[in-house]
Amino acid sequence: MSGELREYLESKKSGIYKEWLERFWRSFGKESEKFFKREVDRFQNPFGYRVEETFQGLIDVIFGDFDWEKANYFLDRLVQLRAIQETEPSKALHLFFLLKEIIREDFGEDFIEKFGIFEYLRLEDKIDILLLKAMDYFLSYRERLYQIRYDEWKRNRFLLLKKAGIIYDPVEGSPIPVEREKIAGGKN
Repeated sequence: MSGELREYLESKKSGIYKEWLERFWRSFGKESEKFFKREVDRFQNPFGYRVEETFQGLIDVIFGDFDWEKANYFLDRLVQLRAIQETEPSKALHLFFLLKEIIREDFGEDFIEKFGIFEYLRLEDKIDILLLKAMDYFLSYRERLYQIRYDEWKRNRFLLLKKAGIIYDPVEGSPIPVEREKIAGGKN
């Protein structure tokens, strides 16, 4: 990346970050937007803090020298939240398309004039690569979430059946209910 391009992107980074965050918060509705914008303390609003941290980190990765280690760190933290909130990947990861839209609207034509279409496409490719990696993270977290739900469901069913006396638990040594012993042994 040339020095001139780096300088240009650095001058645009803050505005893009603010607009991206603004549009993201708007997607939650007015009441939530007010809260997230007002409260940025990491302990009173951990969700808002993490979103701002990850957006800033991803902007730095996209507009600077691309570093997979940093990118993975921020993607993992962001997508972990989105995988819990949203059931559909398209809704959870729409934020990357928002970023591309903001870049096009704010300085796309100017960027192409100064640095050419090739450099502009390279910038959008960085976002696309992050989106693809985010999809991997999203699917991984959704699998884990479904596995946790399934394990919880199995545990609840087991406890129900154990309480009903239908299942014998060798660990606890729960006896078979007396009524069933009488029936099985022919006693009255």
